[in-house]
Amino acid sequence: MKYVLLIFITLAFYASSAQAYVGPGIGLGAIGAIVGIVLSVLMAIIGIFWYPLKRLFKKSEKEETIESSDSSTSKDESIETEEFSTTDAADKK
Repeated sequence: MKYVLLIFITLAFYASSAQAYVGPGIGLGAIGAIVGIVLSVLMAIIGIFWYPLKRLFKKSEKEETIESSDSSTSKDESIETEEFSTTDAADKK
């Protein structure tokens, strides 16, 4: 079995002249196909992993802004109630 594999590998890498011509049209088409396949795989990876992570980050940012807006409104309300209480106290005197 080892000898068959060794012979197969040797014959697979044995180079001989092909007596063929690859013109610029075929060469550019092959390069374009390879580039297209590589880019489509990269876009698939980006679509599968990046966009869900991006949505997750946006959700966490929204939660932070909601929490900060809740705390700022409670501070504003406490300031308003303090203003009313001081004006009410001044009116009572």
